[in-house]
Amino acid sequence: MVTVEFCMANLISGSLSAYYRLKGHQHPNIKVRAESCLGYCGRCTQSFFAFVNNELVEAKTPEDLYEKIVICVSDHLT
Repeated sequence: MVTVEFCMANLISGSLSAYYRLKGHQHPNIKVRAESCLGYCGRCTQSFFAFVNNELVEAKTPEDLYEKIVICVSDHLT
């Protein structure tokens, strides 16, 4: 099981599209969730990010974030 966690503040800042794209996959081995705080305050203004199995994944755009998360999830599932 791979867990992808998003910070609510970062979702509001723009990573919501990546979140919904991942939620739409409904893969049985991927759990996507939003947390109120991931402890990375300040990062929300600098980049888009999420954690994949506690590994930080960052990007400059929500589209890039989605692509990087997919790659990271694939690495964890193989």
